Amino acid sequence: MTGPLSRRLTVFIAHPSELLTDHLPHGDGLVSFGFVRRLAERGHDVHVAAQRADIRESLPPTLHVHVLMPASDTSILDRLAFMVRMRLLFRRLSRGIRFDLVHQMNPVFTGLSLSLLGVRTPLVLGTYVPRWHGGADAPAAGAGLAAALKHWVLGALARFQQAHAAALLIASPEAISRIVRPDRHRGHIHEVPHGIDLARFPPRQEPPPRPSVLFLANVIRRKGIFTLLEAFARVSEAVPDVELVIAGNGGDLADVEASLATMPDLRVRLLGRVDRSAVPDVMREHSVYCLPSYGEPFATSILEAMACGVPVVATRAGGVPHLVSDDGGRLVPPRDVDALAVALIEILTSPDLQRTMGRHNRARVEAEFEAEAAVDRLEAAYAAVVDEGRPRELTP
Repeated sequence: MTGPLSRRLTVFIAHPSELLTDHLPHGDGLVSFGFVRRLAERGHDVHVAAQRADIRESLPPTLHVHVLMPASDTSILDRLAFMVRMRLLFRRLSRGIRFDLVHQMNPVFTGLSLSLLGVRTPLVLGTYVPRWHGGADAPAAGAGLAAALKHWVLGALARFQQAHAAALLIASPEAISRIVRPDRHRGHIHEVPHGIDLARFPPRQEPPPRPSVLFLANVIRRKGIFTLLEAFARVSEAVPDVELVIAGNGGDLADVEASLATMPDLRVRLLGRVDRSAVPDVMREHSVYCLPSYGEPFATSILEAMACGVPVVATRAGGVPHLVSDDGGRLVPPRDVDALAVALIEILTSPDLQRTMGRHNRARVEAEFEAEAAVDRLEAAYAAVVDEGRPRELTP
């Protein structure tokens, strides 16, 4: 077995994400599947309590996926039902299995693992990702007493949940804001970045001969697609032969098509949903990857573009600034059409800049975000918990 652990662990994954998947466009589900699959490949016995799952790959023999709510959604009632079923599953499995750890993965829905109150097995929470302005974890201005009360209750639950965890995992230093009282968790907070399988995302050798911009994400307003369309009209004036490719589906796709009908002179191509296996090729075909979203806790698609040696233009919000530096792309304020257009024009008109940014991004991913190294960090966090002799057990 590779990594910092010298013995096999038996791990209960309490809710890896809303959807555990190896091929669908679901960032949390893809990240979680990468972690649990590699843990199992290293010999650990991993039992996953999944809300929903859609997996194409054959699973390692030590990876056991228990799908508890195949037709569920994100409602409170379904969450409560999942918590009950997860508790029953843990109780049933524990009759014949001694678990070393319980790990609630990303995103860490507040209170969910509290269904395991009384279980004398150490709890690991995370990875937590950074907050972003407008995220669901903050009440909107003027939202009223009910929203403020809900926010207070969730904060109290998060504080209680974290206080009884043996380890808290953060995806980047900015995510420390998700820990309610980080001063009380010294020695129990571990940085575990989300990793990229470099073999699946090889770098390109040269930028494409024709300038192009790729948007690959859910086609919804929050991803900044309408800001990009407005900026692209200005980009087209400065770079006449440029093309914008929009890859993905989403609730605002019809509105995007309606907007494009009023801008017939723009060279815009709609690809629709791209199969997971085709993402690396699509990334490498374009001069720059653009994700001008209102905020991303941790944008896996940006890491994928960087691994492919592609420059990135994104917004200075959430966890993105930790990923994108001036050496590898440009960051602009959310909803800033002028700044977005300027950044795109700068990169599109300079093949040399595309080369140097692409090389920097690939080197950065190799140094900091390689998938096996990320699992090494996860194993190190597990080892710290196991070596401490089961601290902070979940008790009522």
